[in-house]
Amino acid sequence: MTTRDAAPVEVFVCGGTGLVGSALVAQLRAATSTPAGAIVQLRGFCSSREVTRERDGATTGIAGDSVSDDEILACCSSTDARVCVVDCTSSQLVTDKYASWLERGWNVATANKKGNSGDFSYYKRCVEATKSPDGGKWFVEATIGAGLPTVSTLRTLVATGDEVESVQGIFSGTMSFLFNTWDGESAFSETVAMAKAAGYTEPDPREDLNGLDVARKVVIAARECGLSISLDDVRVESLVPSELESCSAEDFMTRFSENDAVIAARARDAAQEGCVLRFVGKVDVRRKTATVELSKFPKTHPFATLSGADNIFEITSARYGPTGASTPLIIRGPGAGAQVTAAGVFGDVISLASRR
Repeated sequence: MTTRDAAPVEVFVCGGTGLVGSALVAQLRAATSTPAGAIVQLRGFCSSREVTRERDGATTGIAGDSVSDDEILACCSSTDARVCVVDCTSSQLVTDKYASWLERGWNVATANKKGNSGDFSYYKRCVEATKSPDGGKWFVEATIGAGLPTVSTLRTLVATGDEVESVQGIFSGTMSFLFNTWDGESAFSETVAMAKAAGYTEPDPREDLNGLDVARKVVIAARECGLSISLDDVRVESLVPSELESCSAEDFMTRFSENDAVIAARARDAAQEGCVLRFVGKVDVRRKTATVELSKFPKTHPFATLSGADNIFEITSARYGPTGASTPLIIRGPGAGAQVTAAGVFGDVISLASRR
């Protein structure tokens, strides 16, 4: 074991003043008096405008929208520190730095889905960097289900020789809340408006309803299962009518009620079969396909019994499910929220720090 391997992990948080980032910074500071504080040390964080050094509180402006390597190094104890850059942003500019960070031996822990669901060649470059003896490690647990152990479970199954057959689930806390709340009889547009007012949706609900967020998580799950797929390979059913895709957010909210009759008819059809509607992402590993769609599930199915904004994932494999004369593996719990997402990232940093 080298001196560097034994050193504490020095953490720099990109997006450290946002909802998730500020929660993580607070968790890291609170851990200083715990055993975790001996192996993980917060060194600095940044917003899109400035860098803050944790040790002395000094701040420096950022030239552009993305922090530089030199600005991160200025926060560390030495140039050969054991660095972990944490990405709590949704910025493509930050993910574009992952490969170079990993190749120089820095570690990356992220809640940003754009890196491991984006361009496949860039994704492979990042993966290859982690395999190099001098490369850093890449942790992505919080990119699916916030703090839920979804990615780590898939990795454990694959690493232990299990054959994952499918992964399906309710990947979006927003879409979970909408279909757990809507009774199938009232206007669906009213439920969307209520969820928007309560802060459950993006400011423009189309960003939730179009299925792209779920599609990104489906791509991540598929790649963890060994499939070489990209966003373009995912068949996505958008709940945004084509005629409302380009209008203003205000016009969308006004006119979305025009679609109420269509979705209400689907809910009635499902109810006649003793089913409910759920917005689900699915990876069929055997067929090498990925989908995002509004599907029917019996009222006794685990997806139908979900409440609030929880996420749920059903994994079938050679060990779990009909093939293994067993039941599928179910992972369920809060899939969104600043505290649980930050905890998911923090858990990845602890995993890194525990490696010697």
